[in-house]
Amino acid sequence: MSAFGQDGRCRPTELRVEYERSPANLEPTRPPRFSWRVDTDRRGARQTAYRLVVSRRRDAAANGRGTLWDSGRIESTAATNVEYDGVELNADETYYWSVTIWTDAGESEWAEPSSFSTALEPADWRGEWIAHQPGDGDTNGWRSRWRRPDENAEEWVQLDLGEVRTLSEISLHPTDPISVVRTPDDIPVTMAWERRALDGFGFPNAYRVEIASDPEFEEAVTVADTTLSGADETVTDSIYQDETFSVQTHECPDSSARYIRVTATELHEIVPRNSPSSDEQDADRKTVQTNSWQCFALAALTVTGTDGDDLARGGTVTASSSVESDTWGREQLVNGHTASTMASTAPLLRTEFELEKPVRSARAHVAAVGYGELYVNGERIGDRKLDPAWTDYEKRVLYTTDDVTDRLSEGENALGLWLGRGWFAKGGFHWVGDGSPRARVTLAVEFEDGTTRTLATNGNWRATESPLVENDIYDGEHYDARRERDGWSASGVDDSDWDGATVVDAPGGTLRPERIEPMGVVETFDVEAVHENPNGPILDFGQNFAGWLELEIEDPDRGDEITLSHAETLTDDGDLSTADLRTADATDTYVTRGDDVETYEPRFTYHGFRYAQISGYPGEFDPENVTAKAVTTAMDRRGEFACSSEELNRVQQNAVWGLRSNTHSVPEDCPQRDERFGWTGDAHVSTRSLLFNFDAVRFEEKWTRDHDAAASAMGYVPDVVPNKAFEAPADPTWSITRVMVPWYCYLHDGDERVLEEHYGGMRDYVDYWTGVAEDGIVPDAYGKYGDWLAFENTDGRHGLPYDLFNTAFVYRVTDTFAKIASVLGNEADAETYRDRADCIAAAFDREFFDPETGVYGPGTQSSSAVPLFFGMVPEEHIERVAENLAAKVRADGGTLQSGFLGTRPLIHTLAEHGYDELAYEVVSQPEQPGWVYMARNGATTMWERWDSDESVGSGMNSLNHSPFTHVSEFFYEVLAGVTLEDVPVTEHVTIAPSIVADLEWVSGSIETRAGELAVEWERDGDAYELAVTVPWNGRATIRLPEAADATVTESNTVLVEDPTDGVRSVENEDDDLVVEVGAGDYEFSVR
Repeated sequence: MSAFGQDGRCRPTELRVEYERSPANLEPTRPPRFSWRVDTDRRGARQTAYRLVVSRRRDAAANGRGTLWDSGRIESTAATNVEYDGVELNADETYYWSVTIWTDAGESEWAEPSSFSTALEPADWRGEWIAHQPGDGDTNGWRSRWRRPDENAEEWVQLDLGEVRTLSEISLHPTDPISVVRTPDDIPVTMAWERRALDGFGFPNAYRVEIASDPEFEEAVTVADTTLSGADETVTDSIYQDETFSVQTHECPDSSARYIRVTATELHEIVPRNSPSSDEQDADRKTVQTNSWQCFALAALTVTGTDGDDLARGGTVTASSSVESDTWGREQLVNGHTASTMASTAPLLRTEFELEKPVRSARAHVAAVGYGELYVNGERIGDRKLDPAWTDYEKRVLYTTDDVTDRLSEGENALGLWLGRGWFAKGGFHWVGDGSPRARVTLAVEFEDGTTRTLATNGNWRATESPLVENDIYDGEHYDARRERDGWSASGVDDSDWDGATVVDAPGGTLRPERIEPMGVVETFDVEAVHENPNGPILDFGQNFAGWLELEIEDPDRGDEITLSHAETLTDDGDLSTADLRTADATDTYVTRGDDVETYEPRFTYHGFRYAQISGYPGEFDPENVTAKAVTTAMDRRGEFACSSEELNRVQQNAVWGLRSNTHSVPEDCPQRDERFGWTGDAHVSTRSLLFNFDAVRFEEKWTRDHDAAASAMGYVPDVVPNKAFEAPADPTWSITRVMVPWYCYLHDGDERVLEEHYGGMRDYVDYWTGVAEDGIVPDAYGKYGDWLAFENTDGRHGLPYDLFNTAFVYRVTDTFAKIASVLGNEADAETYRDRADCIAAAFDREFFDPETGVYGPGTQSSSAVPLFFGMVPEEHIERVAENLAAKVRADGGTLQSGFLGTRPLIHTLAEHGYDELAYEVVSQPEQPGWVYMARNGATTMWERWDSDESVGSGMNSLNHSPFTHVSEFFYEVLAGVTLEDVPVTEHVTIAPSIVADLEWVSGSIETRAGELAVEWERDGDAYELAVTVPWNGRATIRLPEAADATVTESNTVLVEDPTDGVRSVENEDDDLVVEVGAGDYEFSVR
């Protein structure tokens, strides 16, 4: 669309609401925010006023009539996130808006109108949550009530076989609950690296098994009196290995009895991570107070008769106490399931209905957990993948809204849902599942005559199993095409053999519209090479990424089974290297139905891989029949960087793929092994790179809300978000995401609301950490990881000292929060937290600075780089500390020795303090450790460890990890010189490129909310050319390095003698020439 009207006047374009073109699901309880820009090459173009209108009709908005809101002329330069201030908007309605602006050139034309629609308010939802619960439904087993450890209590459960029977064996089956278990303190029993709390939950440490012919057990025979030495668990380097809690079987040959009683003589104890009896932490740490609890639980109690039958099934159970719920109870102990079992993991749900009149509009609101797909009259709606986004479902459930007007018609219609496990129905380290997949739908229909009708999920829906026999995020899918039901979601289908849907409990969280971009297919790859293997061809796609394969199968027999296995690399023998996937199987299986041509791709799993092996393919395999699909959060790319070094271009590409691969509704650590969590430590290092390269503000807004859901009452958050385990605080050097991510959103996208929304939570967080400090120092006891994966002054993988890094990072968030308070106009808080930050810096300097040597702490690269980067070093010491840091790096051969905490500060602070050539040397280092070394050794993303090529098979080694992608930020900020200070980039930016000797040219660009920001420089000996594009409505400070005494021209005009149009001032500052400019394109020549 042209930015100019018919009369040549400018016209606002790129109209967006909440960062999206024509959004369909805005939160109705929050005023929407509007943004626009003008595409013009006129220098100094700047808005002076605007007028914005909102109407129910497009033509009204087009003509400048605001039937709901007319702002009138507002004298303001604001063109990003202008907040609605009209009458209250209704839920589930569509609105239209337009804007006109004034500049120094006069008034613009009205913008072409754009639309936005609101979603439902929680109270507007209709219908019930439904699921498929065939047979006995979901079952965990039986458990007793909670007991306090000091009670020294026993609990028992007793089985009546109905008559005296001859027994062979009695077996106790441990639980692995499929749903959340909470203690009386409302603390979820969660998993952690050191133990799997739900595997074997409630299994007694000691127990007695007795049999008798009378219910009072007056003449009981003891079959077993057992004390267990512990669960069958193996821990290696704090990583739990894949062992399971064993079934305990006791033989009782030649025994007869009617009653069996199991007494837990020493109950299983749940020890919260911050409990005084926990071995996880120092008892002196200040945390939310919780308690240990005990209980007795079994998934099943089986009694084997002489003929091998289970005599216990359907027996009568009594107990000392019993929790009775949908998934726990006495009947569940003897229902034939010997393990905690989910009844249905990928069901199909459907309903038919008649619409008696022509349809004017219809919108479907769908909440489906873990994953769900909506079908209307036999057609899939939308192309979202792995949807909705992952949240703590007990706190917040995200839902989608789709316009289905064109899919409905007068007469018979049908709705269908296909559900998958996702994270809702899955447990893992740092996460517990909530239960079986379930969904809720509200379909709002308006007819042509103005009447309305609402349809919703209820127990009248039909349900059955899908062809998706198994689905798991880590392990993959098993799809049996023989079980497909053609046209299952269309009307007129015979579903008489389907079950009735079951009304189930809601997940518990508030329903909120999904404002993050959905996941989707963002790129595809063809096979680059085929490696023959006895187990089937191994395909190399040339790129490590996250997603899956689409496979076409030609002329299969019915029942052919094809297996797709995935890995990041190969072993020396040419097989898939899967050891570093740990417990993740990463395997998809497809069973053919026997058609001439069949096509399969997964829907409810994803894998991180470069290589895939095809086993069991019928006939001759053709690589053309395979397409690899990258599936991630579908954010738009907005940043580009390139330079004259092909190796650094490869590093940039690796960073982009490392960032992209690790966005699956949360910023993951890695996409392939049995983690894929929102590790705060990984994300705070890489967030700036993500925001430079991708339009990630909605992604980060969502994750910031996840922090709120995971936060404790004291304000701290856990290491991993989302997370139900809030009782233990994260390492303070990692969880700074609580404050820093909102701040970064403000700088990159002018997102002031994210600061307002989370202000209280951020303040609580800062208060907690400044409150645990002792004389300004945060003690070692609160550190967990230190400078993770550093090379010097380490304890294993932990770079030390903890207290130095703890204190520095608490300073960082305190200082930043003071800035946030100032932005929001809370000057009292700004002063308070500025004073706190100053006190922390003073204490830090007293504790860690050695005035004789001029270094901090142990004198490592990180111990000096971090305080320099954070601005903690007193003015009189800065030059000396920077000199010493540079000397240390040179003494280390120009290589980094830092880890997660120190590397980003190291390269940036060297450049900031005049050592940009040395910083460049570190970044471009071709030997290990370094980014170029990775690229030279086959990396197509970023490794987890600097020595990942030497750590294959170690169990903690990812070849696609997010933290070290932060080098891309260095490319934009240092080499291209795009420096974001303490105001949004749309208002002001500093351009200060480092013209390093090894590069001939650099090009960097970012699509900001106001338009393109671009920098290009090219060196010619000691001279250079610099081209800068400043977005519309913005301003920039351009620092021309080493130009104070040079001849400088702009657009072929000598700058100092005759400032050109758009140039506001020119000043010398040390050896640089500092130029203030407005919007527009500028071309400088320095000679």
